[in-house]
Amino acid sequence: MIQCKSLVWIVALLFISNGPVIAGKVKPDYIKITQVTAKQRVDITIGGELFTSLLYADSLKKPSLFPIYTAKQNMVTRGWPLMPKHMDRTDYSHQFGLWFTYGNVNGADYWNNQPDADTIHNVYGYIRVQKVSGISNGEGKASFTMVCKWFNPGAKAVLEETSVFVFKVENNLRIIDRFITLKALTNVDFKDSKQGLYGFRAATELGQQVSSLENAMLTDANTTKTDSIPLTGHFTSSEGVEGEAVFAKRAKWMKLTGVVNNEPVTMVLMDSPQNVNYPAYWLARSNGLMSANPFGADIFTNGKEKFNYSLAKGKQVSFKYRFVQGGDKLDKDTIEKLFADFSGERL
Repeated sequence: MIQCKSLVWIVALLFISNGPVIAGKVKPDYIKITQVTAKQRVDITIGGELFTSLLYADSLKKPSLFPIYTAKQNMVTRGWPLMPKHMDRTDYSHQFGLWFTYGNVNGADYWNNQPDADTIHNVYGYIRVQKVSGISNGEGKASFTMVCKWFNPGAKAVLEETSVFVFKVENNLRIIDRFITLKALTNVDFKDSKQGLYGFRAATELGQQVSSLENAMLTDANTTKTDSIPLTGHFTSSEGVEGEAVFAKRAKWMKLTGVVNNEPVTMVLMDSPQNVNYPAYWLARSNGLMSANPFGADIFTNGKEKFNYSLAKGKQVSFKYRFVQGGDKLDKDTIEKLFADFSGERL
């Protein structure tokens, strides 16, 4: 298990941002991006308050946006293992924030590669950020570019990733668009795996009420009863499938609604018609995980479909995803409009 003291640097996440001000305060929709190279992170603030950070410390094995906050400063991502909260669920320590990885790239696992992973009995790859550039700040919109490499267990780079992150504030919604290009540095096979590709792990409160959480899987387990934390989460897919039934189904987007600290919240993760094998299958679980996966056909269909994807050396493949965070007013019509607008954009 990850020890908090090994990640002490994360406590410096909160800070006050400089930017255009009105009556002594930063404009509420002004988005500022600040790279903190010494701490291996990039901070994104809205109106001077932290929205999220790109964390890419070597100990994390992969870059991820964590934590993610609402405008009322409630965290919609699970805190554990990086910023444990009271009664946080403690399963799957590799699932934190919003990330892009895959479970089988030339036989190496880039999904389950948590810092305390068993590297003797399992083959794990890791991702290292090479450069952050193109930082652009502004009112209602900001962006930056990240270049990183995917290394196999033998420390050989097999993929070069270029991701453009675009952050927006629109009609009280917070939006993260990510445009990803993977270039093969050797012949690459994405073998069938349920563990991928673009994932989000929600706050423990946003788990679904299908069963009680085991005490062993909670922080403060010895002092607090399991039933003291309300599970408020509920999945709805673009195809109208709800609850646990969304698992392994294809959909163009997935919505998770619930309540965090008495605030109604909605998160939507969107696939794109430009992506490979659209619409994606969904790895969506009652613990608050939702992930769009175009590559897991064999597993998700019990062998009825196959989709092992190959990329020859020097070739590229692109993906685009949208994450939207809002309140209880984020209905299907609004989501469909946001999806249509996003789908019309070019990579």
